[in-house]
Amino acid sequence: MSDYQPFLPFAQRLAAEAGELITGYFRRTVARRKSDGTLVTEADERANDWIVSAIQSTWPDHGILSEEGSTTYDPTVEYTWVIDPLDGTTNFARGFPIWGVSIGLLREGAPVVAVVDFPLLGESYWATAGRGAFCNGEALETDQTANIDNQQIFTQCTRTRRRLHIRSPLKARMLGSAAYHLLVMARGASLVAVESTPKVWDLAGAVLVAQEAGGVVEGLDGSAVFPLPTEALDYAAISRPVLAAANRNVLEEFRASISPV
Repeated sequence: MSDYQPFLPFAQRLAAEAGELITGYFRRTVARRKSDGTLVTEADERANDWIVSAIQSTWPDHGILSEEGSTTYDPTVEYTWVIDPLDGTTNFARGFPIWGVSIGLLREGAPVVAVVDFPLLGESYWATAGRGAFCNGEALETDQTANIDNQQIFTQCTRTRRRLHIRSPLKARMLGSAAYHLLVMARGASLVAVESTPKVWDLAGAVLVAQEAGGVVEGLDGSAVFPLPTEALDYAAISRPVLAAANRNVLEEFRASISPV
């Protein structure tokens, strides 16, 4: 059994219970703007507080990185939980059902456990390093022989089209959740996901699921997304543009179709 296995059921319980808490606020709360221009709701904050409290009481020696809490990474701590209590807040605030709870566990800066739940879609994704990826208990596996054509899909964030020219024949979709964009690639619904400004809490869960499903995830410049640098950094203002694809050939062909605006 993997050394990480004890953490998986704990993360699954946290994500499921946080999702239930947030669902009670759906279409019943008002969003406000944070200083960085993004939205936040009472649901984000309450779910974050509940998750953080559970982690601190169960694993008091672990670090925590959270979009709605502590945003500074401590590289001297072996294990760090990375939380996005509500990925897709704009969707949530506007009554659109694609939003979820993302919980990732890093060991020495690299993801080793991931759970990402989308309650209103009835989809729960999870992975442990070296153990594969799953959605609702079914193993995920990307198509290692897929090729790009005009009958396939790629997902992108709203900022992608402002920053990049993309000449690929793939059909673009925007679903409003950075994590979900990577997850639909992991389960085979799309071939590529491109995110121009994701934060570490958008990626920590979904990247591990995508990689354990056989996908390739890299920075737009070809660099590794994880592990995090071995220095104390505040990730509140650090974005990490990423490109994810079902296989290496698709990733390289798609990357060749990209140029800056």
